[in-house]
Amino acid sequence: MRFLFEDIGGVSTRYLIAGQGAPVILLHGIGLSADSWLWTVPGLAARHKVIAPDLLDNGFTAAGRYQGGPPQPYTVDHILAVADHLGLRRFSLVGSSLGAAFALLTYFKVPDRIDRIVLVGPSFVLARPREDFDMFEGPYRNGLGALKDPSYEGCRSRMSHGFFDKSRIPEGLITMQMLLYALPGARESFERRLAGLRSPEARKFGLYDRLGAVKVPVLLLSGDKDVRGSFSEIEEDAKRIPGIRLRLYERCGHWPHMEYPDAFIRDVLEFLDT
Repeated sequence: MRFLFEDIGGVSTRYLIAGQGAPVILLHGIGLSADSWLWTVPGLAARHKVIAPDLLDNGFTAAGRYQGGPPQPYTVDHILAVADHLGLRRFSLVGSSLGAAFALLTYFKVPDRIDRIVLVGPSFVLARPREDFDMFEGPYRNGLGALKDPSYEGCRSRMSHGFFDKSRIPEGLITMQMLLYALPGARESFERRLAGLRSPEARKFGLYDRLGAVKVPVLLLSGDKDVRGSFSEIEEDAKRIPGIRLRLYERCGHWPHMEYPDAFIRDVLEFLDT
């Protein structure tokens, strides 16, 4: 397992790579980076080739042509550029939080290239749009607080929102958050992406009305204490995906892959290898 920095489609890109076998690309959520997968990549790489990029305009990956507005189409293009760069004709996708939306959007762009999809804590990204609800308000306030104060305390507070058991927050993740949030331009980049996600133009990338068109196997993993949405709400929306499999983790928050990595690895490998 190692990090690589490469020019991919004209974009300076950092990604984590490990293992051999059927390829799997891991997609992180808002304000995170490939580092959020460090605790699951080794287990998944025992049977698969695993790639976890810093998504476009996140972490150590540059913004490329993206200068504002909805980041969805640019991010999907960059995910596919990573796959092409590595010679991956077909692959599976695992997306956490907003990464789950990017996984589905990637599928809708190239359905013939996707084997399977795992949605991790997707919460609001599958929901029917509501005029009275800004799904990104919570993540915006939480992330911005840490960007304004990228201290140990500030970053630990930011991460604590996604964990039910605060003792399970990896110290290494906090350290990496401190580094990433202190990078020049980090706050401006975050503000640009969130403004694009919250813009009226982003509504055309909604997923709710398209879920019934998914034709590949999908597994959804969610914590019963996810602050981003109750499992009953998530389950109702997710069942629009034909044949979806659901797995609920008890005493678990928004990031099952970090709070219960061993169970996550077991369940994802079982699904991918079925």
